[in-house]
Amino acid sequence: MFSEIFPNIFAFIPNNGGGNCFLIKGKKEIALVDSSTRDNVGKLIFGFEQIGITPEEVTLIIHTHGHADHFGCDALFSNAKIAMHEKDGKSINAGNEDFACLQFFPETELPKVSFFLRDKQEIDLGGMFLKVIHCPGHTGGSICLLLEPNKVLFSGDCLFVDGFGRADLPSGKGPKLVESLKKLQKTPFKVLFPGHGPVLLGEEKNGMHLKKMIKMATNTFL
Repeated sequence: MFSEIFPNIFAFIPNNGGGNCFLIKGKKEIALVDSSTRDNVGKLIFGFEQIGITPEEVTLIIHTHGHADHFGCDALFSNAKIAMHEKDGKSINAGNEDFACLQFFPETELPKVSFFLRDKQEIDLGGMFLKVIHCPGHTGGSICLLLEPNKVLFSGDCLFVDGFGRADLPSGKGPKLVESLKKLQKTPFKVLFPGHGPVLLGEEKNGMHLKKMIKMATNTFL
């Protein structure tokens, strides 16, 4: 089920550890940040019914990176363009199943990326803008997205409430992940919407948490 965190901003947090999915209802675009794991298709359909939006109304899916647990439900959204950072998007469009970790998520279809994103790009949803922040480490093309003025950070698998993404999968690099976490310190945010697990509310809490995760990642990767 979707929870409305802010007006027109909804969070789908599955209880099975699958990828989170976030919906942003702009005046120009109805966008998703990731589409969750294929196992959550039924739950996602039910969630859309509860908030009165049909999958056909979604016009844009923005992926934080190119792993299958984040694009598993893309096929539901037949009218949506799909966006991803170029470094991951090119691997997906080339049909690189190893990169997408399809071995862990059988029967998941690779999407077709419609266009590539770049660092510092702003995505206009109509009255709401998402700023792209390239944060490599979990994958080479991992991104975070900052929604202003709400100061909401969609962090994908770069940062979780209880940790950070692994760096031992294709194109992952631990030192790059440390750099990306430090980069996020320059991005003040009040709400953390991670790729997995619960939401974290409060600018002070997020600041303290990020500092702790940088120390942990530094000890892990450097």
